[in-house]
Amino acid sequence: MKPKLVYTILGLLLFILFAITVAVFNREFSSQAQKPRTIAEDGVTILYDPEYNQTKDFPCPKLQADVLAKLPPGYTIMDYIYKIDGVALSTFHRDVTSSQYIHKTKHPVYTLILYKYGGELLSICPGSNKTYPFVWSNIVNMHGDPGTAFLFDSDLLHAGCFNQCKKRKVIQYKVCHKDDLGQLAHLQGVRAQKRETCNMSLYTLCMRKLSYYFEFPINYVLYPFMIKRESTDTLVGQIQSWIPLSYYNNV
Repeated sequence: MKPKLVYTILGLLLFILFAITVAVFNREFSSQAQKPRTIAEDGVTILYDPEYNQTKDFPCPKLQADVLAKLPPGYTIMDYIYKIDGVALSTFHRDVTSSQYIHKTKHPVYTLILYKYGGELLSICPGSNKTYPFVWSNIVNMHGDPGTAFLFDSDLLHAGCFNQCKKRKVIQYKVCHKDDLGQLAHLQGVRAQKRETCNMSLYTLCMRKLSYYFEFPINYVLYPFMIKRESTDTLVGQIQSWIPLSYYNNV
């Protein structure tokens, strides 16, 4: 059989598989971000106040107070700021750099994301932090107004919503118990910013679907290769060159 024909057949089979995945297993739903959700039940709670938009770097006092009021005594907002402009991390992932399971913390670690724009915001799989390393819940796409913030367990499976390449400005923080600051020392003092050009394509949609259905091997087996970008001169760096590190917000 000629190579060109083989490639054509393989391409057709992959397209059919993808079409079936989207048509039959498209388990995504839409929900207002203001719908009540709790950390105890869903692994996420949602805060909203236009005053949150006063935040430029570290969370404004109002956001700090509201976040800590949602958590037991002893929690603190870490010295960690990660700004994301222009593109959504649309592949499903758990925040492995702050995972309670990976870093063996005594208490759950939380990610705080502030959205300074409105529209499609965050995709979550409610309760998936309690089924680590597997996920049994459907995808819920959350939308809301500027000043919406999500506080969620770092082991919750989540992704950025597709927002049709509209302007996007997000700031991410980490919240942990004071007893666990030692285990998360690698996050202290981080000042990172990610700017990329939005590109809506069949590839990005396919990667989003695959990251949901194959989250176990990606987030549990391959995570050592995705936590930090290494030099291409090293063996790990060479392996990373074959892995789509966009699954995580690596810097």
